[in-house]
Amino acid sequence: AGFEPFPGDVYRVPYGRPVAQLEDHFQKVVAAESVAAIIAEPVQGEGGFIVPPPGWLTAVAEVCRKHGILFIADEVQTGFARTGRMFAIEHESIEPDLIVTAKSLGGGLPLAAVTGKADIMDRTGPGALGGTFGGNPMACEASLAAIDAIEKCHLCERAVELGDHFRQRALSWQRRFPAIRDVRGLGAMQAFELADADSTKAMAKYCYEHGLILVTAGTYGNVIRILMPLVVSDEQMNEALDIMQSALEAV
Repeated sequence: AGFEPFPGDVYRVPYGRPVAQLEDHFQKVVAAESVAAIIAEPVQGEGGFIVPPPGWLTAVAEVCRKHGILFIADEVQTGFARTGRMFAIEHESIEPDLIVTAKSLGGGLPLAAVTGKADIMDRTGPGALGGTFGGNPMACEASLAAIDAIEKCHLCERAVELGDHFRQRALSWQRRFPAIRDVRGLGAMQAFELADADSTKAMAKYCYEHGLILVTAGTYGNVIRILMPLVVSDEQMNEALDIMQSALEAV
């Protein structure tokens, strides 16, 4: 809401639902042969850090292969070690036709990329695709340094450790505070869902006033998502968790 009008011929289907609904969409809304590509986040970001059921992405990719549709993985939020793998799509061993990346790719500098199979990327003619800021040298150097740090500092493994650490605390909070409805995530991409948006805003405000910046998400604005730097120390992580616990007690 508030961002219309949307481009025409872009169709939306429920996330993580049985792929039979996707096939039904082809029968009732748009024919499969008219669909160029299906794009999905391996874990929903703004939607509230929702992890799809095991095998769902694989099933979607199989539907794409069946109908000759490209499968695009949106790894803007999930990419570069955030979920415990370099790319979240690796959790199901899927090789997408295209991967969209940004955010962590640039190590803090503005950089985004579309990476794909050669037969797709080379399909356009010379000069058919371009961009004002494509291939900025400084941003590319920052990206190479970030990827090097991910590998040398074993940040995929660290993401799993951080996610497990958060999850243990969050589950203990869930037992104490009925307002926490769900704890979910993959690797360091973790979140918990509160009963309502007002409580979520109040918690974020309390944390901000006590030195911790939280980011909310979810369709109803009632999800606290965790986006800690993967190089955060255990001491810093525990300090943040203590502030969050104080916020829950206060709110």
